[in-house]
Parts: sequence; C-alpha cells; structure tokens
Amino acid sequence: MRISASLLLCFCFFAFSLNGCGGGGEPIVIEAPAADAEDAAMEGISDDDYNKAMEESMNEQGN
Repeated sequence: MRISASLLLCFCFFAFSLNGCGGGGEPIVIEAPAADAEDAAMEGISDDDYNKAMEESMNEQGN
C-alpha cells in the first residue's frame, strides 16, 4: 500500500511540475532593454586595450 501511494504521489508531482511555475499558458518573454550605440561598459577604453585584455583573458582560460 505504501509503494502505490508513493508512486501516486510521485506521478502527481511530476505531472503537475511539467506545467512550470506560470500555472499553464504561453511562456512570457521579457525583452532586453535597448542599448545605446556607445555602450557604457566600453566607455573609457581604447580598442587596442580592449583587444589586449580579451587576448589575455582567452589565454588564461586556455591554461
């Protein structure tokens, strides 16, 4: 009796978890905020410095 009750409980859990957190319906896609042409993350760094930093980062990941 305990095995069938636990199997039923597991089945219900997995059956209802397939629905996701939204409770059913279409998934919601949130748009990313619009970025300016001159991104703030790149402000104050030259292209050469950026390329050098990216190359160093790639070399560190390769080791």
